Amino acid sequence: MTSEQRPLTTRRRGAWLLSLVAGALLLGWAAQGRHAWDARAAVAPDAMRGGSKLKLADELPTWRDSEVAEPEALSGSAESRLLAAYRLVGERRLDAALQVTTALSHDYPQFRLGQLLHADLLAAHVQPLAGFGRPAAAPQASGTVDALSGLQQEAMARLRALQQRPPAGLVPAELVRLPASVPHAVVVDASRSRLYLFRHDAQGLQLVRDFYVSVGKQGVDKHAEGDQKTPLGVYYTLNAVAHAQLDIRFGAGALPLNYPNALDRNDGRTGSGILLHGVPTSTYSRPPLDSDGCVAMANDDLLQLMATLPERDTPVVITREIQWVAPAQAGALPASFEQTWAAWQRARLQGTPALLDPLYAPNATLAVTGEQAERFRSRLNVPPAAVDEVSVLTWRDHTPMLVVTFRERAGATVKRDRVVRQYWGQQGADWRIVAEGPVR
Repeated sequence: MTSEQRPLTTRRRGAWLLSLVAGALLLGWAAQGRHAWDARAAVAPDAMRGGSKLKLADELPTWRDSEVAEPEALSGSAESRLLAAYRLVGERRLDAALQVTTALSHDYPQFRLGQLLHADLLAAHVQPLAGFGRPAAAPQASGTVDALSGLQQEAMARLRALQQRPPAGLVPAELVRLPASVPHAVVVDASRSRLYLFRHDAQGLQLVRDFYVSVGKQGVDKHAEGDQKTPLGVYYTLNAVAHAQLDIRFGAGALPLNYPNALDRNDGRTGSGILLHGVPTSTYSRPPLDSDGCVAMANDDLLQLMATLPERDTPVVITREIQWVAPAQAGALPASFEQTWAAWQRARLQGTPALLDPLYAPNATLAVTGEQAERFRSRLNVPPAAVDEVSVLTWRDHTPMLVVTFRERAGATVKRDRVVRQYWGQQGADWRIVAEGPVR
């Protein structure tokens, strides 16, 4: 008779918490392989008598000689509580873990991953688990398997983000340079299903918070409308959209992004309506790959993000994987680009378009058309008083790309400032503008 076939006893239960062990293994809290856990005092005997079931939210098991969860593990965000429960499981403190998930299930009833962890802990007291959210003898319908697979992927993504925290003192190489006029920046790491919010001030970049997010069902690198992929690149937020103006599937609100931008159109990418948005009220979060191309996050997290960011124009970098580097390394531009950018500024300040022409790729495009394009081109003949508030951003793509945004100050013959955005690509040893246009 194997350990999984032994009768359950009050003092020792042969329950294999595969979903929990996976988390413990991932965080390095348990040795490789399966473990039987000493549940000690189980749920109150009368709670399970006659096949009755504990309610997930409002019935707390009676404990004997059990460890108590730390107070901080019983409050805070849904994710912080979930991860606290996994820590407790990794420490083999299942009684305390169940206390945490009981409170979590009560306070966040739509958090399906929290509910499943809570159910696994309860079920493990009375019967073995054959898998993630599944008693040993329970048949699995295909829809249930898909749902459990999505929850398992979400659990692993959240745990991986806890294990692989951003190194202290490092910043994303994608945020090359930001002017003082940009108070915040957002970077989405698609490989970790994570959105990182940074504050930018006189002390540089500081990581404020990071959030679990979902991206497209088919991953990233969007090319065509309906491909269910999330675009890679540098984007900027537009005016926020309130809950009342949105379909229910977008949750508590949305921050539209300026996809497709000038580079996307130059590359022939199609589609539109890419948002940072919430989730339906019937759930708390979604699996890592579950949107039609947007970046989706828990409504609480989205509302916090919307309350923090300015009304519009916050840079949002979506990259395959963030490259964490020292701040000085992030701000170091390639020498070849520095030389080319300096040449462009000299030509622009002199008001000589002929000197600018060699710095554009043969297929370079404008972000505007018609009268706007004519006005943009005509202004190239008029030198600005200065070029400042320069922002340089990038992302991990197939070829080196830099997005440069700057302000041209009004001069003697120009009454108003204007903001311009350029997309520079490396072509061989040279850097050339492949798309540009006015921002406002």
